[in-house]
Amino acid sequence: MLHQADGPLESARYPVLPAMTLAEFCSEIGAVLAGVPDRAAPALAARYLPGLLASPALLSAAQRQPPARGYGRHCVFACPRERFSVVAMVWPTGFTSPIHDHATWCAFGVYEGEIEERRYLPASDDPDDSRAVETDRLVHRAGTATHLPADASNIHAMHNPGDRPTISVHVYGGDSNKLGPNLKQVWSVEA
Repeated sequence: MLHQADGPLESARYPVLPAMTLAEFCSEIGAVLAGVPDRAAPALAARYLPGLLASPALLSAAQRQPPARGYGRHCVFACPRERFSVVAMVWPTGFTSPIHDHATWCAFGVYEGEIEERRYLPASDDPDDSRAVETDRLVHRAGTATHLPADASNIHAMHNPGDRPTISVHVYGGDSNKLGPNLKQVWSVEA
């Protein structure tokens, strides 16, 4: 459902959790994810993310700086068992990511600033067709978290509409140091 006429949707707010250190978050997520299938992982990670987003000492000064070009990407934790990774991203003012989907599951939240997310579905059932159709626009503000489905279409694009850099924190399935940007495919908008 496209929400342009009424404005973008705001992301769901999970219950406010006490601030968690990175070590506490990773320990908790590691224990929670140990016995669940991948399809349940993103929603569970998103429920715990607000606690991590409330941690003022999560990132170093260098990890908060916008890059000269593109967006900044910092792996702040990779599970030794390769179950999940925590990645901080710095989005410069006005930056928009390509429309993409992920190779593994994903949950994310906003640490500072605001992100506009656009979600898409494939334009056809043809696996060789890389066109997508926009379905939703969501606004994610500092402290909010959400997730993409692990067992359905997870095509989206991220945009920083603000006048200063935005920082988001992503939890991905697998080891981000090995996966890199975790992009499965880049999509284009159906004309």
